[in-house]
Amino acid sequence: MASGGLHVHTSDEIFDFTCSPCAEQNKNREAVRYCVECQDYYCQSCTDMHKMFPAMRGHKLLNKADFNSSSHQPSLPPVPTERCNNHKTKLIDMYCRDHDEVCCTSCVAENHRSCDSVTSITDVIKKSGASKGTDALMQELNTLINVCLEIKTTKETDLSEIDLAKEVALDEMKKHRKELDTLLDELENASKTKIENEHKNLSDESAEEKQKVTEYESRLQKRVSALQSSGSNEAQRFVSEKLGHKDLVDISKVTNTISREKKTSFEFHGDPKLVQVFSEMESLGEVQRHVKCRTVPVKSLYQIKRIYEQNVNIPIDKRTCNILSCCFDDKGNLLLTDNENISVKRFNLQTKSVTGHCSVPDRPKDVCCVNKEEAAVCLHNRSIQFISICDQMKITRQVELDHPCWGIAYNEGNMYITDGDKQFYIYNLYGKLIKVINHDNKGKAIFYSNGHVTFDRYSGKVYVPDFSNGLVYFNKEGTYISSLTDRILNTAVGVCSDGRGSLFVGGYCSKNVIQVGADGQILGEVVGKSHGLASVCSVCFYERQKLLVLTINKSDKIHIFDLK
Repeated sequence: MASGGLHVHTSDEIFDFTCSPCAEQNKNREAVRYCVECQDYYCQSCTDMHKMFPAMRGHKLLNKADFNSSSHQPSLPPVPTERCNNHKTKLIDMYCRDHDEVCCTSCVAENHRSCDSVTSITDVIKKSGASKGTDALMQELNTLINVCLEIKTTKETDLSEIDLAKEVALDEMKKHRKELDTLLDELENASKTKIENEHKNLSDESAEEKQKVTEYESRLQKRVSALQSSGSNEAQRFVSEKLGHKDLVDISKVTNTISREKKTSFEFHGDPKLVQVFSEMESLGEVQRHVKCRTVPVKSLYQIKRIYEQNVNIPIDKRTCNILSCCFDDKGNLLLTDNENISVKRFNLQTKSVTGHCSVPDRPKDVCCVNKEEAAVCLHNRSIQFISICDQMKITRQVELDHPCWGIAYNEGNMYITDGDKQFYIYNLYGKLIKVINHDNKGKAIFYSNGHVTFDRYSGKVYVPDFSNGLVYFNKEGTYISSLTDRILNTAVGVCSDGRGSLFVGGYCSKNVIQVGADGQILGEVVGKSHGLASVCSVCFYERQKLLVLTINKSDKIHIFDLK
């Protein structure tokens, strides 16, 4: 750093400013120049040496008159030290008031010739003094720095998700390839069967003709032998000749026909349409980019725009429906568990009709989707029934449990299951028990009678409603966080997320649905007693259209609320 002010060393002379390099060697010499970049004072000798170095030739050197101080202030002169981005060897020491822009002398010559208010920054400082807005600007800059840091963090997450998307896409491509391989194997087997059948038919025909010719040959050999052995027996020779002539005529007709037949074989010709299809394809499929909006949490209470009902009873139902749970699949269809009619139904919101159903082995309770093609259903017989939700709904595999199961949710290979009582379980997708939760970290029981369960991807938390303890929060590993209770919610049973930080919680006895914000505070009542509903069994939300669906105890109707 520069050394200025009253410096006294080996000489008795006193200078306002002494040479910095000389002072380091315990020499006392008066400074005649000041280097803005180096922030050092130089005597004439050191100034000459300073100019010798190419890297320092562009440094700005001030004359003694520019930094001399009659009051012997040791502070550095108020001169800029930052270089211009466009002219690297020039200091930013000019200010254009017309453009409110700082620049170097070269910039002035290039871009500010016509400007009337161009002056040196040193003069600006002398006239206006120190800026009073530095602290406010620093605060704004730091705020923007924090925004940049948040964006960086978001982008790091995005990069991880993009890498994951690549792996998922590759897996999907391999799955598609296997499907094509299966189809090609089936086509190959069908072609092989045709070839085998044609081979057998031709072989059987040729073998049959060969056998006939062999028999004819044997008959003819017998006639020759009979003629040869007849000897002097004229009567026998007469008989042999007559029979020989008859066989000759009959067999000649057959052999002439066989001889005139064209040679028959076969060959395989591949379907040119398959070759054409594959030759016209550039790859096994398309890579489609999709853009997701950054999720902004909802901070206000949803408002109802429209309410309507839909009847989900179908002709084969023997009883009034009792839809205990509902969820949306990836295509926007509504899956419903009809406990009374022991089936899972699929309801299409566009056609407003039940477009599929599947009978299950026992009374179904809760349902959730585990992928685009499969859903998992809690059954009364202590099992999880998996169901194909493709074009035709049908039951597939089943996982048996050693305890009751009521509510179910899925996330990243794990199933979160409640028993309708005091236990909460985490299983993997194949039925391996990972964790049982029933007490908090102080040993206190968490549940009185738990109900449905949902995983909220916005918060990364698991939420379980309980008849007495309201809404219970867990992290995705199953660690208890807290509970939310309020007089507005009586007998919490159903819960779902809006995907943007809010939760909808249904009250069985309070006959309402409340909204809980991302901060865990109750925002208010979305659906209340004024809507005249019976006891709420379950709730689910369709994010794309902002539709809230409620199922009611022992009713053929579901209630749909169009929100804003």
